[in-house]
Amino acid sequence: MFHNLIDYHIHSNHSSDSNTPIIDMCRRARKINIEEIGFSEHIDFDPQDWGYGYFDYERYTSDIDRVRERFSDSLIIRKGIEVDYQHRFENDIRDWLNDKEFDFVIGSVHYLDQQYISDKLVAQKSLQEIYDLYFVEVKHSITSGLFDIVGHLDLPLRYTYSYRETLNQINYWENMLETLNMIFDTDTCLEINTKGLREQCRSTYPNQDVLETYFEQGGQLISVGSDAHSTQEMGAGIKEALTALSQKRISLFHPRK
Repeated sequence: MFHNLIDYHIHSNHSSDSNTPIIDMCRRARKINIEEIGFSEHIDFDPQDWGYGYFDYERYTSDIDRVRERFSDSLIIRKGIEVDYQHRFENDIRDWLNDKEFDFVIGSVHYLDQQYISDKLVAQKSLQEIYDLYFVEVKHSITSGLFDIVGHLDLPLRYTYSYRETLNQINYWENMLETLNMIFDTDTCLEINTKGLREQCRSTYPNQDVLETYFEQGGQLISVGSDAHSTQEMGAGIKEALTALSQKRISLFHPRK
């Protein structure tokens, strides 16, 4: 059994797509008995992204310091960041991270071929093309050495869940196995993101089949997060995910080197 309830993927109003103050998230975590949380605010490097230029590192740091002091006796608070990774911005990401202090950095792929992963993209490209592009970007993010955690692996599932039965007709599993091996070989942490349980696909990212394959290959480093953008979403699906993991090891993060 797990001794702590954790949520390492939380967004507050330091992300462009949330309007919830950090302190409200902390109060909610304490109310629902989450012992350790990790904020993972968005940082975007693509000028076309609507969140570009929104994140303020100094303001975020100040807020984290304030809530850590206020909840010091009742809640462990980690200071993380979720980087929107595109290979073409890798040098910019590296330079930006160089003088910043975080407990963990999540690398997440949201764009393929300069287009946001969405229903519109699925309508324009074949399943084969979508997943080929996706895995190339994810593999680049892993080999970059910039990230502690691979965020919501298999995000295209959000928009392609109705095509699940056809994944065997493309090289999905070949790419997935190679990606899982890279995660394992680089000691990178694989995130179990529970947001999909609240969406139409009704699945974690990645799904249970992928997780079982990862563990069968010897993978051990796991992070769990709700991808909450509001207090109502905080902790959603976490207990279910932890129960499914049985005795698997969850990674807890401290200031990174």
